[in-house]
Order: sequence, then C-alpha cells, then structure tokens
Amino acid sequence: MSSSGKWREEQILIICPGSQTTLAQLGCSELTLPTHRIPTRMFKDGDEWRPYHTYSRKKIVNGAEEEEWVEDVDSDEGAVYPIRAGHIVHMDAFLAFLDHVHGLLTTTYHNTPIMLMASPQWTRPDAEAIARYVFEKTRTPALCIIHSGIATQYGLKWPNMTVIDIGYQKVDVTAIHDGRVVNHIDVGASAADDQLSGGEAFTQRLQKLLASQNFTHDMAEQLKKSTICEVLPYVATADSLFELPVLSPAAALPSAPSATKPLAPVAAPETSKPEGPTNDEEGSDEKKSEDDGVLDVAAIVTSGQTKEFLARKEKEKAKPGRKPKTQQEEAPARPARLPNSKRTHNTFFYEEIVQELVVPEPKQPPKEVTQENGPAGADTDQKLSESTATTDTAAPAAPTAEGSTAPDVAMTDNAAAAEVKEEPKPEEPKPEEPQVLATNGDASKPDEDAAPKDSSNDTPEYRAKRVKKDIEVGLERFTFADRSEIDRIVTAIYRTVQGIDDMYMRPPCWDNIVFVGNGSRLRGLKENILATLHARHIISPSTATMFTSELPSNMATPTGTGAQTPTSSFNGAPHQLQSGGVNPLLQAATTASLNQHQALGTPQAGSEAAGPASHHFHSQTPTSIKLAAMPSYLSEWTKAGFEESMFLGAQVAARIAFCLHSNMDTQSIEAQRTMSLSRVDYNELGPKGIRTHSMLS
Repeated sequence: MSSSGKWREEQILIICPGSQTTLAQLGCSELTLPTHRIPTRMFKDGDEWRPYHTYSRKKIVNGAEEEEWVEDVDSDEGAVYPIRAGHIVHMDAFLAFLDHVHGLLTTTYHNTPIMLMASPQWTRPDAEAIARYVFEKTRTPALCIIHSGIATQYGLKWPNMTVIDIGYQKVDVTAIHDGRVVNHIDVGASAADDQLSGGEAFTQRLQKLLASQNFTHDMAEQLKKSTICEVLPYVATADSLFELPVLSPAAALPSAPSATKPLAPVAAPETSKPEGPTNDEEGSDEKKSEDDGVLDVAAIVTSGQTKEFLARKEKEKAKPGRKPKTQQEEAPARPARLPNSKRTHNTFFYEEIVQELVVPEPKQPPKEVTQENGPAGADTDQKLSESTATTDTAAPAAPTAEGSTAPDVAMTDNAAAAEVKEEPKPEEPKPEEPQVLATNGDASKPDEDAAPKDSSNDTPEYRAKRVKKDIEVGLERFTFADRSEIDRIVTAIYRTVQGIDDMYMRPPCWDNIVFVGNGSRLRGLKENILATLHARHIISPSTATMFTSELPSNMATPTGTGAQTPTSSFNGAPHQLQSGGVNPLLQAATTASLNQHQALGTPQAGSEAAGPASHHFHSQTPTSIKLAAMPSYLSEWTKAGFEESMFLGAQVAARIAFCLHSNMDTQSIEAQRTMSLSRVDYNELGPKGIRTHSMLS
C-alpha cells in the first residue's frame, strides 16, 4: 500500500503496554474503554516464547497413563516481565509479546496499522528495534509510536498541561505546552535503582506494616484498592502532617442506650391504635420500615398480614396533617455513622482464589438413562410438580416443611412410581453405570469395560474456588502512605514545571494538572499531593506584586504630546506586549526575527500558544495551582474515570494519523504523513526514520 493510502477506523490496532497490564483494542470507531487487558509477560520455552505457563500432567485414558501438556492462563510461574519501571529490560520478550497481542486480536498484517504508546523511558534504540521488527518480521503497513504524555493530551484536549502518571513502579511528570513536551522528570524509574515509586511502593509499605497479621502481597494489594484504605488530608500544623483518628470512649457510650431505649416508646403509640389483636406484630414490622425509611416487603409478606398492613397504610394516608409530635419526639435517634477517616478500626473483605484438586463425578450416565425413559420420567416429573403445587396451595403458612410434604405427595398421587424414581437419584454413580453401557451394545461386554472408562473420568483436575474472608485492620490503612514517597512526587512536579526554560509557559502548566495512571486511584492521594503543593510552593497574587514594578511592562512609551501618558486604569492582560504604541523599528526587528522561527514551524509570537515574544513572566513561583477540568461528553469514561485517558488519546491520535480527512491543505497532509512511519518511508529511511515519523515529542 502506498504512503498516501489510508485505512478505516475499525482496522487500526491500538496497543498501550504497561509494566503489568497492556491495554489493547482493534478499531477506534467509538471512543470506548479498552476491550482487552492482557498481562505483560512471556514464558521461556527453549528458544521460543509462549504467552502462557505450560506444564505436563498425567491423564488416565482407557486404563493407561498418558502425558499431556496444559496451558495455565492464570499462573505466573517462570514469567518474564519485559518492562520494569517503564524501561524495556528484555527486548526479545517484548517483541514476542507484541506479536502475541497482534495474533490474538487480528489475523492479517497487511491491512492493520499499529498505534503503539511508548513510555518516556524508551530510548531511541528501543524505538528503532521495534520499528525494525515490525517492518521486517511482519507485514504491517504503518507504525505510529506516541508518547504517553502526548496521548493523554490528545485524550483530554488541553493544549497546555502537566501530566502526572502514577504507574506500577514509577511516576512520570511531563509538562506539555502547545502540544509538545517541554520537560519531563520521573521518580523511581532508574533501571538499576531498587527504590521504586508509584503504586507498588505503597503496596510494599502496607504489607510491611501488616506483617504481624501474615499479610501477603495479594492481600495488601486488595486492601489498598478497597474503600477503607486512604491517604489522610494534609495538615501543615501536625507533626506527621496528618491527623490519625483517636478512639474516644465517650463517643461509644451513647450508642448502647440508643439501641435499647427505642423499643418501648415506639411500641406504645402502635399498641394504642384500635387495630385488633395483631397490633404487636404489625408494630414490629412498622418499626423496621420506619427505622430504615424503606418498607421491608419480605417481612410483611411472610407475616401473612398483608391486607391489614395495606389497610392501615391507606388510613394513614387519608388522615391529613403531619404525624403527632409525641411520635416524632419519641422516635429513636439513629447513631451517627462515622466516616472511615474517623474510625480506628475497620473491616475489609478479602477474596482469595484457591485451586482445589477435585475428582470429577460422572454425570453423563444419568443423562442417557433419562433419555431412554423420557416419557415415563416426564410423566412422573409432571405428577411431582402437580403434587407439590397442591401441597403449597394447601399449606402456605409452612414453607419450610419441604421434607415432610414430599412423602405425603408420593402417597397421594402415585406412591409406587414416585418412590422408585426418588430412591436411585442419590445412588446414580454405582447402579446406573452398566445401564448406560448397555444401550450402546451388548449387555455383557460393556459391563467389563465399564471400569476403565470410568477411571478415565476420575482423573483429578484443579478447579478454582473463591474464598471470602473478613479481616479487621487498624491505623495501618492510613500510615502506609509514606510521607517521604509523597514528598518525592511533589518535588518532581515542582522541578518539572519550574524547569521549563521559558517562564511564560509555566503558568498554563500549573493551572492544568492532570493525574492519570491506575496508581492515582488510591483514595485521597491526589488531594494530598495538591494540598502539599499549595502549602509549600504557591504564593498569593498580592505577595507576587511586590516583586514587580508598579507600572506594567507592556505600557507604551509616553511621548511629548501626552497622548500616551501612563495612567492607573489598565484592564489588559498583565505582562503582554501591545503592538500599538511601540517603536516601529523595534516592531519590525521583532517580526523579522520571528519570521525565521515561523518557517521552522513554531507558533506565532504573541498568540495564546506561544505567549509573549519579548517580555517574560516576572513571577518565578506559581501563583495558582489547579486541576484541569475533565471532559464530560464521554459518559462511559466519566463513570469509569480518566485514569486511563492515555488510551483514549491513543484512539484519537490513531484517527488523525491513519484515517482520511477532508478539507486538508498541503501543510496538514505533510504533518499527517510525518505522524507515522509507513512501509514506503521505512524502505527509504530505515529504522532511524521512526525518529522523525512518530509522535515521541
């Protein structure tokens, strides 16, 4: 396919690899959440790589043991993770993983362009090795590698922003201005450094604190993702910079009498109503419904007094006015439920998947027997259903007496037939095995062969069983947020934005901060980081004016006529250069120098994208730090959260890079061509062409 050829949206393959999980999807016609989440790991098998762990086991077939190979999709035994803290540490395994993802989602190479998201830690040799493998080992028509920060910017559609990507073992802080990366700093991303950052650092800290309770890594990970684990708000006056909840015995005392006192006063107004002898039971149902604010329909129906309850409710609706004051005053005061941040202890539910070795029971013989005796079995089932229906209608007040009603039904309808069919059911494995084999051939020979065939079904198999446990956790669910780890992230954010060379680019980056990555889903982490930035690095605008002159720098030079005399009333944007009133020679020299930069593709001077041309922003510290507003027109992403917005941006960028668009001039067509590396361009430029034909900067 030629370099000018374009593809449909459903043909594009999008891959966003991570240290633990890779997001992948075929097609970007609808901006949806990723459809596939694949573990980023491979398994070595001789000279080849396999996507799953394989092991051999023995199986009994016709009385003989045979060896078979089984793929365990969930096991990670012997797994090789090609990406660690953003760095590609095993290129061969990563290339084999890309081939596995492509083969899993597509069947052809020649018409499937690939959009691959790259971490900021990927080097130029890494990108060239990926391009060489894609174009020489496969038949992929085009490849686009996009920077993860740029992908986030495409997804959220803010031209200027600071992207804070909290990943599994690293934190990336990328400053973007006018759609290009102007600075980047990572935390814990060194391949040789054992000090990690991101979500894994919090998990290891939590596991260390709960080591006395025998917490495993999986238990700590589930606790971190639960609702009871959170980062407490930043408190500048506290010694530990956060306030832990304290157990006050006075707060627990009112809860005991509150549970015992409401019983007598609530029953008093209900028993005073002339409703008959059943007021006590109805009053108990009404108490439940009034205490919870919701009618307990199940309790009302099982009491057998539905009609009386509905009649009483109709009478209450017919009475005008509010309830009596005595009933309102004597209503039980429900104890206030403390939030999680005010509780010293709380309980979370841990779910563990255990592999049990189970011998499967033979289930096919009874099925074949029922097929032979189909009409008789159907008749008896109908009779049993009819008999049970009659007993249910006759005795509705005793629904739990199922065992006593069954023999009565068998005696009333058809005692002989019912008893014969009920007895063999618990004895299905033993007596009915020869009957099944008798249907396929002679009666004598299958009886002899029955034993080895049944033994083949008795081969043990591992089955997953979900076990749920309730575990009580104390203050460790708050203290796991190490202050030094949060300070590392805050310092990286400050140095990234303040490290931008042009100072006029810093305020837009401070006003549009975005937290992405699944590590940012930790409750309270974003709020704590933002509060720390406000407390340590922000200054008020009134304080910032003392470092600037009283007259704005963009005021025109006064002349002798007095027409341009400076006045105190000035409503324009601060620190911007006005074109009117400037020396013509100075303006001509400025525009002449800017024309040279415009030829290189830089934004026009004085625009919102490029900022002022001559005068810089005076304040060297931020005067405002804000979070960027998230888009609200994507309901699916709004419900799930924008922590994976880099995948959303990859879909948008794939549309722009690979699909055909109308109303495009020559410059736009050339810009679109340089967004991706096609096969024609690869044949001319080689692997180094990915440096200029990509979205890595």
